[in-house]
Amino acid sequence: MIRGATVRALCLCGLLSAAISAQAVPFSVVTTPTTGERGTVLTSALFDSGVDHLEAVDMVLTFDSDVFSYLGSSTGSATGGFSLLAGIPTAAGGTLLQVEMSLATGGPPVDGIAGSLVDVRFLIKPNAPLGDAVLAFESLLFSDYDISRTSGRLTVTPAQGGVISEPASSLLVGLALLALAAGLQRRLP
Repeated sequence: MIRGATVRALCLCGLLSAAISAQAVPFSVVTTPTTGERGTVLTSALFDSGVDHLEAVDMVLTFDSDVFSYLGSSTGSATGGFSLLAGIPTAAGGTLLQVEMSLATGGPPVDGIAGSLVDVRFLIKPNAPLGDAVLAFESLLFSDYDISRTSGRLTVTPAQGGVISEPASSLLVGLALLALAAGLQRRLP
C-alpha cells in the first residue's frame, strides 16, 4: 500500500513539474523615470533577469489610453539581433488598449543573460489623470516563451514650467497693451 502511494506521489510530482514552464523566471517592468510629467515621453522595458533559451516570444502589452499614447517599440538589450513585429493598439475594454508583439531570431537562442526583451516608448497625455498608472506585459497563450503577467507602475505628475495659467496670461496681455499705449503716447506730439 505505501509503495503504491509513493508511486502515485512521484507521478503527481512529475506531472506538476512538467506543467511548470522552464522559462518561469522573474520578470519586471522597468520604467525610466519612475515618475513622469504630463506631456513627456518615457521608455518602459520588459526586463528578464534570466533569459533561458529564448528563440521567440509572442506577448501583449496592456495600458490605459487615458494616460498613455503608444509611440512605438524596439528590441531590448537582450534581443538586439531579433526581429520585432508590433501591432497597433486595439481596444481591450474600457479605456484599456493592448498591443501584440512578436520577437523572433533566425540565429541561435539567447541564453544565460539578463536584459530587456522589448523597449516601449509612450507619451504621457497632457490631460492624463494624476497618480499611479500601470503597464502590463504577458505572453500569449501558445507562445514559445512564458512570461507571466508582469506589471510596472509610473506616477503621473503635473507638468512643470512652460505652461502659463489663464489668469497669468490675461495679466501679461493687459500689461503688454498698457506698455504699448504708453509707448504710443510718448511718440505723439
